[in-house]
Amino acid sequence: MHYIVRAFTILLFLMPASVFSQTHLTDIRPLLKSLTREQKIQLLEYMRHLGANMDGEIQHAYEQIAKTEQPKAIRFIESFKQVKKQEQLASVIWDRDTLFFSSIAEGTTLLDSFRVTNIGNTPYSITHTRTTCDCTVLYLPQHPVMPGETALLRVQFDSSEKLGTAIPAIILYDNSTPNKRHILYLKGDVVVRKKPQKYPWED
Repeated sequence: MHYIVRAFTILLFLMPASVFSQTHLTDIRPLLKSLTREQKIQLLEYMRHLGANMDGEIQHAYEQIAKTEQPKAIRFIESFKQVKKQEQLASVIWDRDTLFFSSIAEGTTLLDSFRVTNIGNTPYSITHTRTTCDCTVLYLPQHPVMPGETALLRVQFDSSEKLGTAIPAIILYDNSTPNKRHILYLKGDVVVRKKPQKYPWED
């Protein structure tokens, strides 16, 4: 019996570490359900810091998407590999350049969006933005907009202390033709919020 135990111990010692570790893998997907998208991204970055293989992650993600969508991923990869003598600008169209919001009560937060479609042959990317008012917050597409695809630029406008006509501008610095810049506007009137009607018995 002593020899059997010793032989088994030697066998475990000689086994590759990868084989041994696979018997102790933990499925952490149940733990991920409670995490936000931002938290998952942070976790992924931390795992890379610990030594996770990025190529393996990408390959696994590629296998998870529908086969009908996989050619889009290949095209996305190839867009990075293209060697160009000079930068090619993307051709895009926006569904509108001004978002009219009529009249809203002061203090209201407006949520809306602009839609951009890439009608050219070059991926479209927004590098950075600037707004003429700190009352405007933008949520940009999380990846380049590929040829033929459409994406949303989400806008949040806080009308607090903005009584009167409001025309905040959004300047997008991108790779679009003709001048690598696009300007969008919000326009509307911010009116005084009506106070709730008081009834005699409330005095």
